[in-house]
Amino acid sequence: MQAIELATTISTQGDIALPANFKALYGRDARMIFLIYHDVVMPQPPANRVQRQQNLRQALAAVAQAGTFAHIDDAGAWQREVRAERSQPGRGD
Repeated sequence: MQAIELATTISTQGDIALPANFKALYGRDARMIFLIYHDVVMPQPPANRVQRQQNLRQALAAVAQAGTFAHIDDAGAWQREVRAERSQPGRGD
């Protein structure tokens, strides 16, 4: 096992880029230990399926209470309309 220390930034997509001088390591398996400079609160994932379902119910209830989709009378027609308006990459329609 070989240890390498370097400082880098984790991108907003979660990518960690190794500098070009580490190209020999590209594609290799590695074990990483992250030392974060600032305190970051990491959200804990729900422990089990029941908790995840409860969280989803709460989120959906909040959306319903806010009336987010109250203006939509026909959900199917609304979806078709939204899909038709979205531009498709590589298509000239």
